[in-house]
Amino acid sequence: MGYISPSARNLGIALLIACWSSAAYGAAQCSKTSYGEARTLITSRLLETGYSRTQTRFPMRNADQRISQLRSAALSDRAKPCRIDSARAYVLGCVGDQLLPLKGSKASLDAMRQASFWGKTRLTGRELLFIGSFNACLGAAKQARFRG
Repeated sequence: MGYISPSARNLGIALLIACWSSAAYGAAQCSKTSYGEARTLITSRLLETGYSRTQTRFPMRNADQRISQLRSAALSDRAKPCRIDSARAYVLGCVGDQLLPLKGSKASLDAMRQASFWGKTRLTGRELLFIGSFNACLGAAKQARFRG
């Protein structure tokens, strides 16, 4: 994966552990916002917390691609009343809940790191944190809202 500073790695691990149980719990509830609203909200919040337009566009484009692969036919019986838009919106809401309390982080989130994810080989700490949070939330949603 490449070198990630110990402070950035520890921050990511702590974030994942602290938020996993709340992410899994929330995955079973219907989202109060649409996917479009959730996307607009998280994009705005990323920009407000120091993400550049490039650091926002790259992960959001890839998140959209992965979220669009979630199909309504695969929704669990428990999630069917919420519909697919709710399941998709949940993923971005979860990412925002996990990622955006990082405002006061002292880690250098703009430094480039050698890491290969989503077709890119050099990523900033911000992009890596987004990808990690996104994958945790997508996994929680798949576990709670989708079959098999």
